[in-house]
Parts: sequence; C-alpha cells; structure tokens
Amino acid sequence: MVEKIETIILGGGQGGLATSYFLVQQKHEHIILEQAAQPANAWRNERWDSFTFVTPNWSIKMPGAEYNGNDPDGFMPRDEIVKYFEQYVERFRLPIGYNSRVNRVEQNTDGDGYCVTTSDAEFIARNIGVGENAARVAAHIVENRGASQ
Repeated sequence: MVEKIETIILGGGQGGLATSYFLVQQKHEHIILEQAAQPANAWRNERWDSFTFVTPNWSIKMPGAEYNGNDPDGFMPRDEIVKYFEQYVERFRLPIGYNSRVNRVEQNTDGDGYCVTTSDAEFIARNIGVGENAARVAAHIVENRGASQ
C-alpha cells in the first residue's frame, strides 16, 4: 500500500532533525526516513570512544535545544552527543521511521511530488528534504529532474 504524506526527510542526521523540528512547530505532516535503528547512528557507531566535539559546547545550537550545561567552554564527549540527539528526538516528538533504507526517489510523472521507495514501503510525497548524509539519493533526484526538463 502506498502512503501519502506531505513531506519526507531523507536522513535522520543533524540536518534532518533540525528540519523536522521546524515542520513539527508548524504542524506540517512529515516523516524522517532513517536507515539506522536509532538516533545518532554516526556518532554512536562511526566514532571512537574518546571522540569529542571539536567545537566548544556553547556552539551547540540545534533549533529549540541550545546547550545550557555547566561547561560551555568544554567539548562534549561522544556518549553525551548521542544522549543529546536521543533526547532531542524524544523531546520534540520527531516522527522517524527507523530501519528505512531509501532505495529510490522519482519525480511523479505529472511533476507534482515524488514517489519514494524504501526497503519495505512506498510513499507519495509533495516535498522532499535531504539530510546531509543522503547525498546518494539527492544526486538521483537531481538526475531525474534534469532528464525530465
């Protein structure tokens, strides 16, 4: 069955979460499609244990959740970064479809919206937002749009 939705955000990284935050605030129907099983996957699984942010904590300014801890000039360690993003998703009730690998994005034949196919679902969306780690899919979108014009 094909699910219709106003907006799909490809990727649940920082860019995808920030975009979702603003869509939630404006009460726009949307979903984040994230191929990982949980938030902060890159921080959780692709960084060494002793990794820290390379910018001071005061520079953490995700929409609605700027850093307010007691060490603004410190550097947040990896496990705290993961916790920060987990809490961000929970606090703002961001709609994330985990374990959703996007296989294909195509512009609808009438030019109004997109068909998005994942590993286990199909969506029709009027809008697509692309998170910073979804470049492979973004390139495919651009390629399809260019071919139809």
